[in-house]
Amino acid sequence: MSKIHVGALALILVFASQTFGQTKSAAAPDGGVDWKALDHKWLDSERTGDLDYLEKFFADSYVLVRADGQTYTKKEWLGILRGPDRPTLLTLDPENIQVHVFGNVAILTDHTTIKGHDSKGKSMDGEYNVFRVVIKQNGSWRATGVVMNPDLTKK
Repeated sequence: MSKIHVGALALILVFASQTFGQTKSAAAPDGGVDWKALDHKWLDSERTGDLDYLEKFFADSYVLVRADGQTYTKKEWLGILRGPDRPTLLTLDPENIQVHVFGNVAILTDHTTIKGHDSKGKSMDGEYNVFRVVIKQNGSWRATGVVMNPDLTKK
């Protein structure tokens, strides 16, 4: 991951930690946004392979940090989802979605259950606490960052 991506993500985390008291309900519209539906559409698109949607939804600055520490840019992650190493995702279910909106930046936190396996058959089953960042660009909300952490309370 480049220093720019790490720095940008760190900056977002610093500002987010200072303003987490400004929480919006995930189901409540904010300028017409149904955040719960947005989160579900995002993950359903990854699960079902709706790459046309993801190509538009992921900002060029998109960075995914998986629970195993692997990091991927938009190009790298979409390449995996398009290629022979695509994981098989049977369940990708976010729950307890919380939303924190700061102008043109929204931070979504959720608890996501994953069931499936990688291209080599290794289980990806687990429960994760996920931090998602979306930004408003040209009037549309677009994903720019994800950090996944295993939910260690579920072991």
